Amino acid sequence: MTSLHSAEVTKSGSVTRVQEFFLFLRVIGLFFLLVPALSSQEAFKPQQKRPITVADAVEMTRLEDTSFISGNSSVAHFSPDGTKFVVVLRKGNIKRKTNDFSLLLYKTADAFHSPRPELLLKMSSTSIRDAISMIRWLADNETLVFLGENPSEKPQVYTFSLKSRGLKRVTDHPNTIYDYAITDDGRALAFRAASPSMEALYPEQSPLKDVVIDGQDLFSLIRGDYSEPEGQQVFWQASDGPARRIPVGVEYFVPWGTLSISPDGQYVIFPAIPRTPPAEWASYREKYDRMQQIFAARLNKHQILPILQYIFADTRDMSVSTLVSAPMISAEPLYWAEDGKSVFLSSHLPLDVSDRAEREAREQNQYPLQVRLPSREYRKVTRDEFPVAPAQQLPINIIQEQDVNSPPKLYVSDMNKKQRELLLDLNPQFSDLALGPVRIVEWDADGIGVTGGLYLPPEYEPGRRYPLVIQTHGFHPKEFSMDGLSEWTSGFAARPLAAKGILVLQLQAFRNQQDHDIVPNNKKLGATAQESVKNWTEHVYEGAIEFLDKEGIVDRNRVGIIGFSYTVCVVGYTLTHSQYRFAAASLIDGVSCGYFEEIENPYAAADFNANNGNAAPFGEGLKVWMKNSPGFNLDKVQTPVRLVALGNFSISSQWEWYVGLTFQKKPVDFVVIPHGTHLGGMVSERMLEQQGLVDWFSFWLQGEEDPDPAKAEQYARWRELRRLQHRSEQK
Repeated sequence: MTSLHSAEVTKSGSVTRVQEFFLFLRVIGLFFLLVPALSSQEAFKPQQKRPITVADAVEMTRLEDTSFISGNSSVAHFSPDGTKFVVVLRKGNIKRKTNDFSLLLYKTADAFHSPRPELLLKMSSTSIRDAISMIRWLADNETLVFLGENPSEKPQVYTFSLKSRGLKRVTDHPNTIYDYAITDDGRALAFRAASPSMEALYPEQSPLKDVVIDGQDLFSLIRGDYSEPEGQQVFWQASDGPARRIPVGVEYFVPWGTLSISPDGQYVIFPAIPRTPPAEWASYREKYDRMQQIFAARLNKHQILPILQYIFADTRDMSVSTLVSAPMISAEPLYWAEDGKSVFLSSHLPLDVSDRAEREAREQNQYPLQVRLPSREYRKVTRDEFPVAPAQQLPINIIQEQDVNSPPKLYVSDMNKKQRELLLDLNPQFSDLALGPVRIVEWDADGIGVTGGLYLPPEYEPGRRYPLVIQTHGFHPKEFSMDGLSEWTSGFAARPLAAKGILVLQLQAFRNQQDHDIVPNNKKLGATAQESVKNWTEHVYEGAIEFLDKEGIVDRNRVGIIGFSYTVCVVGYTLTHSQYRFAAASLIDGVSCGYFEEIENPYAAADFNANNGNAAPFGEGLKVWMKNSPGFNLDKVQTPVRLVALGNFSISSQWEWYVGLTFQKKPVDFVVIPHGTHLGGMVSERMLEQQGLVDWFSFWLQGEEDPDPAKAEQYARWRELRRLQHRSEQK
């Protein structure tokens, strides 16, 4: 057999028939051996990953906002005895147009053994609010308390019993509840809710009489609301009774802020703003003399100034008084004594002293205090006397790990960090997506090092020059983001844009954090801290383009930029003052630092003046504004601009740009999302905002149009803008 397989060749170069036969068998056998192998390779060939879409970003599973969880770095809510914990997940549901929340339960003892969580509860929200938030455990280790809501409902306080698996609605309030505080045994509850006027979609018709304009804002007047702003309301409720409103007088406005209840449930403390603060409060000297600046900006007696006091309520008789007769710029943390009969905080002291040195000291300093209740007698203490609850001793820690290229996952580790295991992959579906890498890039602006995240297309080719979109408002180099920054979907769409072949630069962070205070103090950059930051940030944008151009990465003739929130002012300044010409821009729901905005919103005039040369737009100051304010320099704009207002309130901030560019027949597109919110909470809103960004920059930077018939009118409008742009370029 061996000799037959050796394929002996005759002198003439031929082979015998027997040899041919066995050669044939060998070839046939090899063929049949190869066919299964090839089929197997084809079967196990990795599936082609698909490009990311806006829908993928909206439907990403995320943790709840865990910033309020005290203690260690854990993102889980542990029971008081540490034997179990819960986590809350949220996910956009495009089909139902809801934000879906899930409450998952784990046993601590099983955490290192790849446990499957128990789904305790699902709730969904059609509003911008979380359907499950502010999770707390009661002392029985079996009851969870949280703020929850269902579609088309107002949020209420709920409890969930692990023993009975029963959900109980604790409150039945007609208006939106924003916050609550509850005793450890659950017997007493306080909550803060919207006032009826805050909830009303349309104000009641005003009587036919003269209305004195004295403190109302322009937006309220336009929609027919002539009343003074009404703050929130605070309620107290025993476990076996109805909610009772704490009677805060009309002389106070109740804003957002800390809501605290004593351990025995008798006392409730919360911040409020005096509508007419005492004139002597202007003598207090907060950091940077902020108190004096606030008083100086006051226009009329009805203007609500952001100066707080803590209000103290005794629920036995519903009496209300101030805790300390002195102001605060921001509400200081409260610490209750164990018996609930006194509270500790840092505060200014009243100026009712005759000793001059003591008065000056009180004007300039806050002091650690113990305030006894109900007498409100106070004494100075040391910080060491503050009662601090002992840190919960837990055998494990639940942490969220991520970086710019790694989606967040939950891990469990022991406190000695000797053991670490994956607990939950929040988004396993991402393995099917071509996310594209993010590269950390660094450059200098005015000698200060800055860092940004450069989102690359999945099929990135070195040596090719790509269009670029600059996204502003900061960068977190250790954070994974679909949008570019903290899932601020209103203004950013980094990965969906990158999937379209557009580089996206999210900026900026300081390379050295100690440089943070150098910029606002650099008088060479501007007359004020705000102006210095604005001018420096423009240099950051320009430096980024220069750096990426030298790297051979971007086509500098196809660069777009996005301004969002505060950076609308900075990007607007850049579009009207920079030597660089941008191919497209979008200004989204922000302050424009313009003249019309200052007149419409005089309470922010001090900030607008500081951004525009430290002058008011009158007399000689008007000349300074003419030079600096974007609104007075719209003739210099050479860029197609898309304006986006999220909610009717923000229309006025964009109005100067819209009218100014329209008058000059320059390409401007203005869209309003009537019920939109600043950070894009609702699913349908997020789809509109992000897809709008992708469509706009794909059109102007790449000449691409989405063939979706539903967008025909959009592109017809934009093509007309492109004709305007061509005419402008030919002049």
